[in-house]
Amino acid sequence: MEQGLTQNQVIEQQKIFGKNEISITQSFSTLKLFISQFPTIINGILAVGAVFSFLIKEPLDGFFIIAILILNALFGFFQEYRAEKTLQKLKTIYQPICVVLRDGKTTQLKTSDLVPGDIVILSEGDRIPADGVIFTESHVEIDESILTGESLPVIKNKEDEVLQGTFIAKGKTRIKVTKTGSETQLGQISLTLSSVEEEETPLQKQISSLARILSFGAIGISALILPVGIFYGRALYPILLLAISIGVAAIPESLPAVITIALAIGTNRMAQKKAIVRKLSSIETIGAVEIVLTDKTGTLTQNDMTVKEYYIAESAKLHELAHACIVGNTAHVARENDKDIIIGDKTDGAILMWAKNQQINIDHDVQLVKILDEYTFDPISKIITTVAELHEKPFVIVRGAPESVLLACKLDKISIMELEKKYEEYAAQGLRVIAVAEKHEPNHKKFSRKDLEKNMEFLGFMCLYDPPRKEAARSIIEAQTAGIRVIMVTGDNPLTAKAIAKEVGILDGNKSVITGNELDNMSDEELKQTVKLVDVYARTTPEHKMRLVTTFQSLGFVVGVTGDGVNDALALKKANVGLSMGQKGTDVAKEASDIILSDDNFATIIQAVKEGRTIYANIVNAITYLLAGNLAELGLIFFATFFNMAIPLVPTQILWINLVTDGMPALALASEKSSFRQLFGKPRKKEEPIITKKRLLFILISSSVITLFLLFIFALLNQNIDIDKARTVIFNLMIFLQLILVFVVRGKQSLFSNKYLIITIVLTIIFQIFLTFNPVLQEIFHLSI
Repeated sequence: MEQGLTQNQVIEQQKIFGKNEISITQSFSTLKLFISQFPTIINGILAVGAVFSFLIKEPLDGFFIIAILILNALFGFFQEYRAEKTLQKLKTIYQPICVVLRDGKTTQLKTSDLVPGDIVILSEGDRIPADGVIFTESHVEIDESILTGESLPVIKNKEDEVLQGTFIAKGKTRIKVTKTGSETQLGQISLTLSSVEEEETPLQKQISSLARILSFGAIGISALILPVGIFYGRALYPILLLAISIGVAAIPESLPAVITIALAIGTNRMAQKKAIVRKLSSIETIGAVEIVLTDKTGTLTQNDMTVKEYYIAESAKLHELAHACIVGNTAHVARENDKDIIIGDKTDGAILMWAKNQQINIDHDVQLVKILDEYTFDPISKIITTVAELHEKPFVIVRGAPESVLLACKLDKISIMELEKKYEEYAAQGLRVIAVAEKHEPNHKKFSRKDLEKNMEFLGFMCLYDPPRKEAARSIIEAQTAGIRVIMVTGDNPLTAKAIAKEVGILDGNKSVITGNELDNMSDEELKQTVKLVDVYARTTPEHKMRLVTTFQSLGFVVGVTGDGVNDALALKKANVGLSMGQKGTDVAKEASDIILSDDNFATIIQAVKEGRTIYANIVNAITYLLAGNLAELGLIFFATFFNMAIPLVPTQILWINLVTDGMPALALASEKSSFRQLFGKPRKKEEPIITKKRLLFILISSSVITLFLLFIFALLNQNIDIDKARTVIFNLMIFLQLILVFVVRGKQSLFSNKYLIITIVLTIIFQIFLTFNPVLQEIFHLSI
């Protein structure tokens, strides 16, 4: 029997071939990123302002404007650099794993650790991790669309070549790795392709559009200062420089960068809470989710299955039952730290451990068994079928849903009714019941799967208990508090589903459970009425899940759905947010999803919702603060000019205010940590604009209050002290009022919950005091004390 590579052989191969990774030169360049900060409209306006300063013989102003231009570029560079590095780091958090045979033992390892010669064990839904050849007699169907574009799976047999990046669509097999990393066909293709820039999320596009509108609006209003100033007889160059300065200050140039870093920070936080974001757009959507269609096993339950009860047709059949539980079992037992651990499917693993724990010597027989054919799990009948041979005698074993297996057995109606009553008793206790049957079939090659699954001999029931996760009930309550309706969609028996649903709090009272068969008999209109009332669906297929997603979306809901199987990919793609399982999920499901739950835990979904809502709220707060502050600056200069008052601020002061109040405070607001308060209240509507009427009203009122207050103070001061001293007061007041505005926008959050904001405030105050009292800086900023 093949033992796989030894550890020494692996080390030698790794020295020659390195990691199983495709190395592509990063398109990200620090120098390019820095240079890209300069060719912008705002920097162009600043450059024009610097030229005008030198023309009117104000070199200090000119040099200061150039300094501001460089500082703005540096600030934008550091924000984008931080965001890029965070996103690059996130790409390495989720490391795909595979099952490999080494030193005669089955083990799990990262796909990057594969070397040529490794034997990889693959099941339905797995991504092929390297180029290789099929090593066993089994035939499988492989989805090669990623390389060929062909939508139909290709049948492969022993010694056929398989390629990295393709998927096992049907069946299971073992492959021997021939090429890894950049030597694979996918690696060669990747090396020849130029890198493609990541597309902006819908939110980023919306923000960019908003920023453009605001920029043109700010430029238009600031341009009005010029004719008004000329009308009142002001000198052309100074008023032109003032218009340029206030135009630059009013444009929210840091907005796109703040949004990017907010998304990056939020993505990192979600990853730390076991939610790996694959698509940035899902961050803004997850907070708006109103319906979550969740699996039961492993998501609401611990996926730590044990055989709690078993039932055998005859006591003499215990040997046959244990034998049938091992033959064709997809799980493997490995020894780690003097403890048996299961590698592979948890259900198969529980049955395998039960069989091995029986005091029956069947190991010898099992080693002699030759697998002739295997039929993977049928989502319709919910049966797995294995054709094997022992001592040249072929036999068939089926395992699966009791109602399907019993119908496949040679049983009279009374026996079936008695057995149905028996397994329903187990199911009502929350146990997952699996029926097992077998038959000897010497002519197996003549029959189709459907015919093989007839005239079986019933062996017994395996009753597995998978306890609910301790945090499941609390998470359901949190979801309901957050206005999210949780719906269980499971392939399990209705009685089992109902018992678990009641235990975790999805069901209360005597609400009904709908089965997949009942769904099939409903029209679309009937289903639209049903989904408003029913929270548990049992004995469903992936097609049923897909139909439920479509129905809820047609009713206007934002839907999140969990999935782990090959056939779940359609529902995961169709949902507004697809959530795949990181542990038990197939690679196909992960590729189709937006977010991977690395711990397969429903509670992680709620954490992701909380983070998603926090990120959106942070972005909204940052936008609100920037617009209110910038509008206050614009209003102050515009109305002072309009009413022919002395100008309250000179260009250098305006640019400094813009520098210290636009960037760091906004970024601090975008970095707020999540709070349990985010789970109070309903999800926002997906069509809700960023700037709602309520937020617009706040922006207008707060900016107007600051503008009118400063105009009033300036008018009073200008009558009693010289203009430079009056401007010094207004200059400092504008900055301090905008720092106060940060806390008004934040609302009732704890003062010390955001350390970055506290640091920003303290540094700004220190800079402002130093700038106000330093003689050299007083001259540059036209200050007087």
